[in-house]
Amino acid sequence: MIAAVGVELPPRWASHPLVVTESAHHAWDASDAWWDDDALLLRLRRLAPSEPPGYGLYGVGDAEAVARLILAAGPLAPVGRTTVPRGTRAALARLTRDVPAPFDRPADGQWDWMMADHTPDPLPGEDRVEELTGPEGLAEASAALAVAHPDGELAVGQARSRWWGWRESPGGGRGALRGVVGADRRVPHAPWVLGSIGTDPAWRRRGVAAATTAVAVRAGLAEAPFVTLGMYADNDAARRTYERVGFVVAQANESSR
Repeated sequence: MIAAVGVELPPRWASHPLVVTESAHHAWDASDAWWDDDALLLRLRRLAPSEPPGYGLYGVGDAEAVARLILAAGPLAPVGRTTVPRGTRAALARLTRDVPAPFDRPADGQWDWMMADHTPDPLPGEDRVEELTGPEGLAEASAALAVAHPDGELAVGQARSRWWGWRESPGGGRGALRGVVGADRRVPHAPWVLGSIGTDPAWRRRGVAAATTAVAVRAGLAEAPFVTLGMYADNDAARRTYERVGFVVAQANESSR
């Protein structure tokens, strides 16, 4: 699998789970790469038509090692988005008095990149989970998300995406959907990225999200060695749900725009 278009990475980093998944998910086009045994730093061309031309930075591995690569790389401008291991800015402040832009400003957000690589144990409520397919199923998913997670980042109808819902009535009944999970699978055989995971606020804390996510994880593991997702670091309720299904934090990140 090509890890990033534009550069040739050593096997240590070309096979790293985060690199394999994120490069396929975001179609990375790299202009430069720096690495050692402990870290990888990529300068990525921004390709989104909605954004001005420029570059983003993505760091993988140990935070202090990524900080050393940033200093070794020299001038980085122009840089827009950055995603680096949490603690990279603190490490830069320890290593130099002249922290390069844009790392001389606080991060805009902190989030965790999580992965699950084993089949979850059966959870209560899985008998209420079904895959949502066809125009009718996707319309139901969209309507449920409008209540459960209106700001979900994965859009219903995204090419190659799959969707599951948790129904009020078990056993094939047509009760209302109270929970939804989507899976983004833009590149065949690449690890799935789960997104737009939401539960109707009136039905939370009943295991709805855990049951629905567990079903999606099993489906994803049938196509790739692991399944991933990203979550804001301060979302303790979501963390408990994902850990229950078997997700672990593979890299804690800090990002800026």
